[in-house]
Amino acid sequence: MSTTPEIDRSHPELDLAIAHWGEHANGGGDRLAWELSRVFSDAQFFVGWRDETVEPADVDPEQLIEGRLLHWALKRGGLARQFAHLLGWQVAEPLRAYDVLVTSGNEPLFYVPPDDQTWLAYIHHTNRRQSDQIDEVTSTRFSSLKLLLYYAIRVAYDHNTHKPDLFVVNSEVVKRRVARYWGVDEERIRVVYPPVDTSAYSPSDAETQDYYLTLSRLDWHKNVDGIIEAFNGSNRRLIVAGEGPERTSLEAMAGENVEFAGFVSEERKRELLAGAKAFVFNGRDEDFGIAPVEALAAGTPLLGVDEGMTRYHVVSGKNGYHHSRDDGPSISKTITRFESDGVEWSPEEIAAFADRFSVSAFQQGMENVVAEAVERSRVAPDWYEKHQ
Repeated sequence: MSTTPEIDRSHPELDLAIAHWGEHANGGGDRLAWELSRVFSDAQFFVGWRDETVEPADVDPEQLIEGRLLHWALKRGGLARQFAHLLGWQVAEPLRAYDVLVTSGNEPLFYVPPDDQTWLAYIHHTNRRQSDQIDEVTSTRFSSLKLLLYYAIRVAYDHNTHKPDLFVVNSEVVKRRVARYWGVDEERIRVVYPPVDTSAYSPSDAETQDYYLTLSRLDWHKNVDGIIEAFNGSNRRLIVAGEGPERTSLEAMAGENVEFAGFVSEERKRELLAGAKAFVFNGRDEDFGIAPVEALAAGTPLLGVDEGMTRYHVVSGKNGYHHSRDDGPSISKTITRFESDGVEWSPEEIAAFADRFSVSAFQQGMENVVAEAVERSRVAPDWYEKHQ
């Protein structure tokens, strides 16, 4: 049981604001920030860039970065967007009025807070191309120039990643990366898993049918091609759900036993997850990975890549099996093993395992770490406290 003091959000000394880097996509980071605004429902919610087309109906953030030039840069993306965030977050005048600030994302690290403000920074990932994936640069064009640019980005973040009172990250994997690549003391990093609506999924949503499922954005780092390679030429049916820039090339390589479902509604997603024999996931060094957890919440075994956080979602033999990412035959062998041996846990036991990643667990975890950050930021001398 946690001994961390609970935060009293009604106390004037704990006037709190939430600030998310920007709603540039309806992704996991955005959904986490929106859930933060629900956890701390009395807090003012800011975003660096607002996109009302992706927002749920119950959130109403205030855009933080203003000005015609900065708006143009934010829309343009790439380095222009990074410079807009660098300029827009440093002072961020509206944030300075609050006693407690909870930020989401990397860009708010450019913010320079008042010395009496408590700051908790939620980090979803380090700068992947400049840290754990830097070896992939050597196989691209203009690699020397890119390495020079990435060095400059690392230097910029090295100087801007030590101001928060406490860091919170979405997995133990990211905790290690924040410590290694940003030099943050592990003693200042806490893990609170992202909020997955595990209660929305159930083994009873559909009867198990004769197909395997993968569901993700169809992008290069999800490595869906390796999954398709494993199914091509077999008599096993694979459904690929999701959209993305790789869809055309993936369809071109897929055999007749591979079906592309495209974007699916939440209702259809629940049916597909619960009805699958197993969920196959091959994402590259995932920071956390929402889709595999949703599959587990539906009671579906997980055949997951043995890297990133996915390796810890799989308890081998109990709720699924591991495979190697760069080897299509490895996935095939894992599927053969699954079909031969099955898994030890029942669908209900698999679903119960996923509850550690629930929305309620996230809510309690965030309340605890905010309370801890407040305690850590107090600087009054011991002798002064005795006289109060």
